[in-house]
Amino acid sequence: MSKCSESIGCEVYGKLEIYNPTGSHKDRESEEIIRHAVQEGVRGLAIASTGNAAVSLAAYSYLSGIKCHVYLPEDIAQDRLAQIEAYHPVIRLIPGKYQKAIEECNREAKRRGLLNCNPGMRPEKLRGDSHIGAEIAGHLSPDYVVCPTNNGTLVAGVWLGFKRADKKTRMVAAVATESRLATAIAGFHRIEEPALSKCIKESEGKVVEVSDGEIAKAARLLMSDGMIVEGAAAAAVACLHSLDLPRRSTICCVITGSGLKFPKALRELLSGATL
Repeated sequence: MSKCSESIGCEVYGKLEIYNPTGSHKDRESEEIIRHAVQEGVRGLAIASTGNAAVSLAAYSYLSGIKCHVYLPEDIAQDRLAQIEAYHPVIRLIPGKYQKAIEECNREAKRRGLLNCNPGMRPEKLRGDSHIGAEIAGHLSPDYVVCPTNNGTLVAGVWLGFKRADKKTRMVAAVATESRLATAIAGFHRIEEPALSKCIKESEGKVVEVSDGEIAKAARLLMSDGMIVEGAAAAAVACLHSLDLPRRSTICCVITGSGLKFPKALRELLSGATL
């Protein structure tokens, strides 16, 4: 990514997960979950989400003939809701924020005998994301790998892939505890514990907070490198200026989701109004 590299003063690469079937890294997790569900004869799945995870699992469930039950915060954006509805899951809108949707999903999955696909509940999710780490390790030896992070499944899974490849890197979790532009990571809920903390400790990595202004600036920088991304994906680049990187460092940012999926959010992200 030449523009990003020039801006940071280091060699910056992007692991482009935006080209997965539903446009995000969540397809890595869904593929492994559905493989397990088919093998075990599972007839119903449940997941709470703010967007990409529900889109992905609903799509893969539809293709596999498995009923997907999706629990969403009631204030979910309409363009995100439309993406999920396209695959005909059972949708429940839950009053409150993402955490409330998680809690309700966990209760209902247990009561109804559904396979709970929330973070921290399925090893298949970590296994799916480990393929991203293995693919990076097969081509690069980066000093740092940066992942947009909310629950921690992605960053922990990518680290698992590096460990299996017997390669080292420092994992960086780019987080946004409050964000309008990166709703997929807003909150930093840390549900994938203890795997998240273990990943940061083992890799000698760190957690870096980013602001909406930094996210918007990074999204426009990525666009100049030919990538239209959503806010959460831009967070991986947004945190680089805060890392105090030695010159000539090699960094790989996991670019998690396409901005083309959610046009209203993309319009706000590229408006520059938050700068």
